[in-house]
Amino acid sequence: MLCLKYYHLEGGSMAKLRIKELAQARNVSQTQLQIVSGVTMPLLRRYWHNRTKSIELQPLEKIAKALGVRSGELLVDDDEAATT
Repeated sequence: MLCLKYYHLEGGSMAKLRIKELAQARNVSQTQLQIVSGVTMPLLRRYWHNRTKSIELQPLEKIAKALGVRSGELLVDDDEAATT
């Protein structure tokens, strides 16, 4: 379980969320993921499209559980994302 409440992406951080990529690989739509995870659709859309400066870890854990992955697998270093 993650102890921090937020993961900040500000200050030139090169982290990227992989929610869209992992969901699509599992044929899971945004709506399906929202229902199963219980997070709000506006929050899911921000995370889905990487339009956020900070990430709340509790919703991230819910999304990870709904996708069957660990929450750490939803984050990737942007340099890493460019090579995959």
